[in-house]
Parts: sequence; C-alpha cells; structure tokens
Amino acid sequence: MDLLDYILAHPLFPARRLPSLFADFRRLKDSNPDGYEANITAWQKALTQAVREGGPRYWKRSVKSVDDEAASKAGGADGIDDVLIIHSGRKLQDSLTSREWGKPLGLSAVIEEQVAKRAFVPVDTFLNQKFSLYKDPNWRIMKYGTSMLGWMFRDSFIHEYYQSLMSWRRDGELPEIDFVILENLEEAGKILLSRVKKAREVGMSVSSEKFNAVFTLTMLKDLYCNDPFGVADTDGVNLDKMASNTPSLSDFDFRILIRYLTRDSQQATVDGNIIKFKEMSGILTFISEEDRAVAELRHMIMILSKRIASQHLQAITSRRKAGEFVSERPSTDHLRSLARNELKKAKLAESIVQKSIEYKLQMETLLENIENAHSNLEISKIMESSLPVLEQLNTRIGGIDKVSDIVDRLREQREETEEIGRALGEVSAGEVDDDEIVHEFDRLLQEETRKADKTKLEKPDVSGDDLAVLLSKASLEEVPSLEPMRKASTKQAFTEGL
Repeated sequence: MDLLDYILAHPLFPARRLPSLFADFRRLKDSNPDGYEANITAWQKALTQAVREGGPRYWKRSVKSVDDEAASKAGGADGIDDVLIIHSGRKLQDSLTSREWGKPLGLSAVIEEQVAKRAFVPVDTFLNQKFSLYKDPNWRIMKYGTSMLGWMFRDSFIHEYYQSLMSWRRDGELPEIDFVILENLEEAGKILLSRVKKAREVGMSVSSEKFNAVFTLTMLKDLYCNDPFGVADTDGVNLDKMASNTPSLSDFDFRILIRYLTRDSQQATVDGNIIKFKEMSGILTFISEEDRAVAELRHMIMILSKRIASQHLQAITSRRKAGEFVSERPSTDHLRSLARNELKKAKLAESIVQKSIEYKLQMETLLENIENAHSNLEISKIMESSLPVLEQLNTRIGGIDKVSDIVDRLREQREETEEIGRALGEVSAGEVDDDEIVHEFDRLLQEETRKADKTKLEKPDVSGDDLAVLLSKASLEEVPSLEPMRKASTKQAFTEGL
C-alpha cells in the first residue's frame, strides 16, 4: 500500500470530506475556524500514524553510499525506513497527489501548524537543542508568527530554514525539511522505558536491578527497539503476520530516541557507547567503570547466545542436507562429496557451539562474581554506616554497669511496693468483727422468715370440696422440722460469706 491509498483508507478521510481535505483550506482559518481545525487534525493524525506504522515508503531515499550527507541526516542507510521522522518536500506532496482530487493544496498549512505547536520539530533543531523541549521556555506552544520567528533566529542554522519556510508559505509547496514527530517519539520512549523496567524487575537483588539498567547502545537497540510501538503487546494481534509488517527503528530513529531519553525525558545518561537508565529510586547517576565493564560483559553474553543459536541451527541444517545427499539415488561421487562437505560444516558448527558455550559460561561466571562482590560491598557499606549509630546509642545508655544499677534499683522498688501492699491488706482485714457479721446475717434471715409466714396467712381459704380433691390426689408424708435446717443454712452462708 502506498501513502495515498493509506490516507484514503483512513477513518478520518471519508469520501464526503475528501473535496475539503484536498482543497486549499487555508482560507477557512478566519471564515470557518472549526472546519479549518478539523482538516488540520485529520491530516496530522493520518500522517503521524502512517509514519508510525511504516507502511507508506514514499520517503525512502536512494542512498548509494553511507557517506552521503542525506543518508546521515535522514536515515535509510541501514535499509530501514524512519518511523519517528517525516520527510517533508516534493516527494511527500507528489505521493499524496490523487488523479481524482489532485494535489493536497492545504498540506503546507498542516505542516505549518504542527511546527508552530511543536508537534513537528525540525531534525537539526532537535539535535542541536541544548535544553529539554519541556523545560526550555522558548519551546512553549505558541501561534505561528513573530514569536516563532524570534525562536527560529536563535541559532544561525535556522536562517536557512526560515528562508525556505517563507517561500513555502507563498507558493504552497513544501520545503525539503525533515521533522521529528514528537507524538511518535514520546510513544516509542514510553514503550522502551517500560520494557527496560520489566527487565530490571527480573533481578531480585539490588545489584541485579542496577546491572540490568546498563547497556551498550547496540545491545539496547537489538533487545528493545524492534516493534518500537508495542504492536505485539496488543491483545488479539496476529504475531505471524505482525513479524513481517512491524516496523523497527532505523539507526537515525535510534539516535533521535537516545537524544530524547537523555535530554528531554531525562531517564538515562550516555557515555560513548554505554547507556545507563535511572535507578528505581529515581536517581540518575554517572556511568562508572564498573557500569562499563558490566555492560560490555552483558553485550558479549548476548553475542555468544546469538552465535550459539545460529551455529546450532547451521549444524542441524548441514546434517539434514548430508542425509539427503546420501539417500539420493543413483548415488554419485559428486553427491558423496557434497554430503562430506555438509558433514564438515556440521562438525565445524558444533565445534563453534561448544566453544561459544564455554566462553559464555566464563562470561556469566565473571558477571555473577562481580554481582556478588557488589552485593558484599553494599552490605559492608550498610554495616559500616550503622556502626556509629550503634556506638552512639550504647554511649547514651551508659554501659553495662549503669544498666545493672537500674535493674537492681527497679527490683528493690518492686519488692518494697509488694511489702506495702501486703501491710495494707493486713490492716484492712483486722478492722472487721466476725461476730457482728453473724448477728447481722441472722437478723436478715429472721426478717425474711416473718415475711414468708405473713404471706401464707394472707392466702384465701380453700373450700371443703376442693380440699377433699387435693387430699385424694396427694399422699401426706411426715414433714421434718425446719429448725435444724435453718440453723445449718445460717452457719453455711456465714462461712461462705467470709
């Protein structure tokens, strides 16, 4: 699919809106601001997504030599098209020209508005900017006009851009300028940082987390810059189809991304070919010799792993071919010679695999030793920093003699408190007269008995007939005297009360 087909199939480009989108809608800015903004937004989103998906290849340059200045500025020298940069100019406008709708006459306004909003940033300006795009006051969002012209004249190289921009505004043509698409750049940066964070969380120790934050630039690009926009992370995606269509970062894209991570988002620092990301605590530290050694070791382990996989596959393929040559009929000297050559290749590949495994084991052992040494160093630092605190606390306590004296004094005071309590208990118990308690208790019982007898006397009499019935149903037994029981109950209650 070429760029025009992609744009025409975009949801923001329905057939009913195509006449307006391909017309010169710049005049709508004053007469119909809403329509003007709708057209600008449609073109901006469609072009941004087209570059991100890497499908339209109109901007692929015919680079014959990597020394070509255009190749060094606009990518393409590595055979991979840029997905963070849009290449403005005649090729872009021609690739969007339709037989039915003609040339997109309002495209210059689209580029102009995105530059004014800092959604599109000139590549030269982006690479030469010293301050973060988010912190430099000169990078605030503003309307295209005098303020922007003052910004453009801050550096001498902007003058040529300004001259090109003025001619572009007059005739509607697009200048030959490459722009960084900030939206794509921010998305790629977010995806990369999330992948690095997941890799760092694999390490359980502090040293593992630290070492997983250091990479060589080549290693970082190989590990995390394929599928830069996380298409594979989307639910329901066809991974087999995605493998052949998913874009990767070009070398120039990667250069732009590293510049963004170190200067704008300030999530990493770079020294030569080594990059180090922020610690989990949010601190960004300089790259040390230890970091450099760890990054190079990890890079070598990655290279050896790739070599082992490729040579193992080579050995399997060569042995399969040798078997096919031997089994082919009629057998000839030529086929036997081919079989022997394949077996020789297989043996050589197996020898490389074995040596690479040994080298890899040595590198991993060395890396593990460095990690253990780093852990020991961290533990030693913690113990050393804790020692003065412990010494200070012991000094404030006053030593073992002072503690022993405090314990003895506490024991003496506790014993004295217990003796006072016992003495108070004896005094309180001596003030109670047991005879008085018995006399008072008997008086209460006698009073309760009088109340019970009075209640029985106040009950109504039972008629003769009713009494006869009750007597016929009950057998009378001799009732024992209640006086002994009353005395025993009184004595028992008194005893329990005491």
